[in-house]
Amino acid sequence: MSSNTSGIQSVGKFQYNPYPMSGYYSADFDNIDLDYSTYPMMGAGMGMNGSIFGNNIGLGAMPYMGAGGIVGGYNPQDYFNQMKQYQQFYNQYNIDQCKMQRNADLQINGSMESVTEAAEHLKDKISRNEQDQIKVAYQKFLQAVRNAYGQGNDEDMNSRAATLYKQITGKSLFEDLRDNGHGSFMQGIIQTMTFGTYAKKSAEDNVAEISGQEVATTEKAVQNVGRVAGGVGVAAVVTGALKGLTKLSTGKAGIIGSIVGIAATALAFMTGKVTN
Repeated sequence: MSSNTSGIQSVGKFQYNPYPMSGYYSADFDNIDLDYSTYPMMGAGMGMNGSIFGNNIGLGAMPYMGAGGIVGGYNPQDYFNQMKQYQQFYNQYNIDQCKMQRNADLQINGSMESVTEAAEHLKDKISRNEQDQIKVAYQKFLQAVRNAYGQGNDEDMNSRAATLYKQITGKSLFEDLRDNGHGSFMQGIIQTMTFGTYAKKSAEDNVAEISGQEVATTEKAVQNVGRVAGGVGVAAVVTGALKGLTKLSTGKAGIIGSIVGIAATALAFMTGKVTN
């Protein structure tokens, strides 16, 4: 009789815990943010120490184990299979909860992370003085702001974009453009000497385009003077090269050089942003 009583107590105190506090638990499950210390619906009918099997499933449901075997025809394997099913159910519940929380975090924070990334790409273009590529990079940044904030007019979106750019980079957008770009005079020279294939836009052109304002009259004039100066430089270089590499007279070399210089200047005016 004593052995029968011992059998009931032993089974009744069983607490199913497939993840003991060991290396298996911490190594395989902590890294996916799962927490098995508590379960939903913990309360009446739920066991202690994280077990999901309380007295209504444990002692109350367990058969009496007599000397002759199982009393009442109950199979203990069914009991343990049921415990396993409950454990698997709550394991999957925790996994689903983690996935839903991560998805919510993605929807809430992902759009602002895209804004930060787009601002950094724009900053990179500005730092490299890629003035001709600023417009495309700024439009991508502006679109990221639209995606994050939803509906709004163009003026508000541009203002918000400017505010976010300063918060992210520590410098205002217009200040960054001017600090990293060539001055209008130098930009005009470079544009002419590259025959209008490079430096088509100055920092002032981009500032004006983003802000919706006109380029200052003095900046226009200075840039155009730079273009003319660049044309004179091209003419001088071509004239000197022709004299040194050919048997042309100084007069003929000068004429050809002047023609090339004028052509370069014309291309700079035609391809550049500021022309008046």
